[in-house]
Amino acid sequence: MSFLPLSQKSRFPFVHPLAFIRRWINQIEVTNVQTAQRICRLIPNTCSTGYTLSFFGRTWLHMPSPCELNPLADELVDLRFRAADFLYEQNA
Repeated sequence: MSFLPLSQKSRFPFVHPLAFIRRWINQIEVTNVQTAQRICRLIPNTCSTGYTLSFFGRTWLHMPSPCELNPLADELVDLRFRAADFLYEQNA
């Protein structure tokens, strides 16, 4: 719901800059064993924890985990899950 008058509304809807890449990653179909293995090797299955830099008992800097900073983390984890599922079905 927008409270702006019609004259101030944008004619073009806002498109997220990463929407194209997200759509492209979600459309990737894993159909080859070598591709699935490569995806599973490149994309880690867990994310490392955040880091806290402390000196003399005081926290100076806290860095969140890399997955929190990556805007495409959910899509990449989903792609890795699809690749791992493909490999499981091939071996079953």
